[in-house]
Amino acid sequence: MTAVFDAPVDFDALVDRSIAKPGRYLGNELGVQERDWDQVWPAAAVRWALTYPEIYEVGSSNTGHIILYSILNSVPGQLCDRSYLPGPDLSERLRERGQPLFAVESRRPLPAFDILGFSLSYELGATNILAMLELAHVPVRAADRGDLPLADPDAPPLIFAGGPTATSNPEPFAAFFDFIVLGDGEEVLPELGLVVAEAKAAGLSRSALLRDLSQVPGVYVPSLYGPGSDGVSQQPLHPGVPKRVMRRTATPMPHYAMGLVPHIETVHDRLTVEIRRGCTRGCRFCQPGMLTRPARDVEPQAVVEAIETGMERTGYSDFSLLSLSCSDYLALPAVGVELRNRLADKNVTLTLPSQRVDRFDSNIAHILGGTRRAGLTFAPEAGTQRLRDIVNKGLTDAELLRGIRTAMESGYRKVKLYFMIGLPGETDADVLGIAETCRSLQQQCRDLGRLELNLTISNFTPKPHTPFQWHSVSTAEFVRRQQLLRQALRQLRGLKTNFTDVRLSAMEDFVGRGDRRLAPVIEAAWRAGAGLDAWFEAADRTYQAWTDAIEAADLGGRYREHEMGEWSSAEGMDPGDLAAFCAQPLPWDHIDSGVEKSWLAEDLRNALAAAVVPDCSFDGCSSCGVCGPDLGHNVVVAPPEIPEPSPQRPPASERVQRLRFRFAKTGSLALLSHLDLVRLMERALRRSALPVSFTGGFHPLPRVQFALALPLGAEADGEWMDVEFTVPLEPESARQQLQRQLPPGFALLEVKPVEVFGSSLSQELSGATWAVEMRVEQGHAIASLEAWQEAVSELLAEESWIWEDTDKKGRPRQRDLRPYLGELELLPRSADDPDRQVLHYSAVVDPAGRSLKPEQLQHWFSRSLGRPLAMVGLRRRSLLLQTPSGC
Repeated sequence: MTAVFDAPVDFDALVDRSIAKPGRYLGNELGVQERDWDQVWPAAAVRWALTYPEIYEVGSSNTGHIILYSILNSVPGQLCDRSYLPGPDLSERLRERGQPLFAVESRRPLPAFDILGFSLSYELGATNILAMLELAHVPVRAADRGDLPLADPDAPPLIFAGGPTATSNPEPFAAFFDFIVLGDGEEVLPELGLVVAEAKAAGLSRSALLRDLSQVPGVYVPSLYGPGSDGVSQQPLHPGVPKRVMRRTATPMPHYAMGLVPHIETVHDRLTVEIRRGCTRGCRFCQPGMLTRPARDVEPQAVVEAIETGMERTGYSDFSLLSLSCSDYLALPAVGVELRNRLADKNVTLTLPSQRVDRFDSNIAHILGGTRRAGLTFAPEAGTQRLRDIVNKGLTDAELLRGIRTAMESGYRKVKLYFMIGLPGETDADVLGIAETCRSLQQQCRDLGRLELNLTISNFTPKPHTPFQWHSVSTAEFVRRQQLLRQALRQLRGLKTNFTDVRLSAMEDFVGRGDRRLAPVIEAAWRAGAGLDAWFEAADRTYQAWTDAIEAADLGGRYREHEMGEWSSAEGMDPGDLAAFCAQPLPWDHIDSGVEKSWLAEDLRNALAAAVVPDCSFDGCSSCGVCGPDLGHNVVVAPPEIPEPSPQRPPASERVQRLRFRFAKTGSLALLSHLDLVRLMERALRRSALPVSFTGGFHPLPRVQFALALPLGAEADGEWMDVEFTVPLEPESARQQLQRQLPPGFALLEVKPVEVFGSSLSQELSGATWAVEMRVEQGHAIASLEAWQEAVSELLAEESWIWEDTDKKGRPRQRDLRPYLGELELLPRSADDPDRQVLHYSAVVDPAGRSLKPEQLQHWFSRSLGRPLAMVGLRRRSLLLQTPSGC
């Protein structure tokens, strides 16, 4: 398909101001390598597209996605672009116009690439992948993609998946992928690229290429495996194909994390740097803890340098240190203090994901936050000591209390706690123990103030490659226990509680431990509209779509034979029977996580005895089977000496100089909202290192003021912005220094000093001039120039233009907008495009920022012409100030 789709899509026709958050699709983030795509595209030996199956705000925040993108683009001869699940409006437009989904930087259709790589990090996320494949015009099933050589113009791209869910149990999704990458991708993806490049050059068929890929460690090719004689396990179908495929591990590379800075707000709008990969705590419910072993610490100096350099390059105000268990990174206090010392005057905030409460101490409390205090999250998981021992949480009631008290002594009054219900061995007393734990914490911390708790109650779902992979769960029991806990929590105050939908959990479990029989279920659910987002929009309909698909596949009821039932069933087995049961084949046995199946069975017996197994990173080896030449060994960095903390300084707030900039915002930047523009400018100012003055208070912000918000989709030729500084600057030098940090399309045209404590920009604003381009919508007769002229005359003759809308409280109101109009002029039409009409107008802007908006003028012209109008071009030519010079 590559030749057919080599040309970029008509982006401007697809993405305009009518599309929600069009900035998602621009591909112009800070850090994107400037390329002449017409030159680099044909020269690349392999063209990758990392296709993240969620919306841009989620995908662009994913650290792994950005790291792999950065690594692939550093490999000679390989080219990597990105694509994300489009919003419903763009999806519908692509379908209506028969256009395939495209990559955001090159704007090439996805079928033009050699490899599309999806991240599968959640059991129900496969429906989004199918949606993207359909939008990309790629057959959703691997068997339907033919056997043409990859270089053939009609050959579809190779489709692969990676991520924790794909590594855990790829079988439910096997029908949709040509191959699956198991484990860490940093080293294996460049290796894959070399194999694909050689295959393309040699003209190998798709099937021959897949056989070659199966020889790359960590690569699983589902089409080369079939059911074994037991009907459960998967066995190789060809000689030389590995019987089991071992996942890959890689050393964390923190310097790759600073690759891209989005211009729009994302889910994790901060710099994120990994400090530790893998977890050896051994929580028996935790699949990531089993699939990421061994633990690998990053050298403290590398973390400090990555953060310090990253904050300078990105302009972020927040940064986060990432690990499954940050508290187990023993260098955390020293690294945190060093970073706070180095960034003391930068007005930055440190956040951490959920932490081990038993390791939370005053040192960690000191490094969190900054000029803004972030929240704290702990995960006790279970409400009683007995149940925490069964699941090997390794947390005592005393440690939990001590951690919460330390948090309160450090100034925290709100804490988020994660609990699970339905854990193996749980009784009603354990469920009620969650409420009792919260009550006890509040009571025993009363001397320190009021403790507010935000609880998240999730439902335990057994996962492959864990000691609880044989356990059964009951949706009816989840419902009953949720109700039991709700009643107990109603007696407490200072609590906010969120319960996970039990239907969502049921489908997670159904898919997560399934086999190849689930492919038609997943596909049918997707075709019935049960995408991942649908769970949050219409849970009843989505759940029904899944259950209908399950019944249609005749997989209702308990279709898995490898479940032992309730916890009592396991307790009633003698050791021999339990060992024999656990030795039975499972659909994921051919996936070698490194953790031996026999060890999981042994740890299940430990759980039955409520025996706690220590963390092998800090105590003796538990003989799980991971450590060795293939997957490596635990790498634990000894804690360095904690530096002497420097006093934290609030950001400089002196108001010494105020510079007024006139700027233009053109091209694709028109598709960024005003809030995106403010965020872009704040980060540019940080990167510029100019001495900006900050406001005071809890959340200091740079003293930057824009004259008037620009509507989404509007270009601008003469906007105004004021910035205050703490020391006098030479204006032109400051303009040039800031301009170097701004993207193409954002031009600082001139700069002049103004009175520091003079009138604000909004007070000096007097008017605006606009250029508006409209056309009659398709399906309606074109309006002649004479008709437009008559409409102008008719509108100008009216004494009032009454606009009806609602205020911020939803109350109806009427306003006369006729007094806001200054001049109105029709421009001559272009002979090349006679159905488009351009008009210029000027409008008054009152002290409250109200004016005559282009959309309002569009409405009245549509009424006068008797035809619906589409606005196809919008430009604010200038903002007029009462002091024309800006001084």
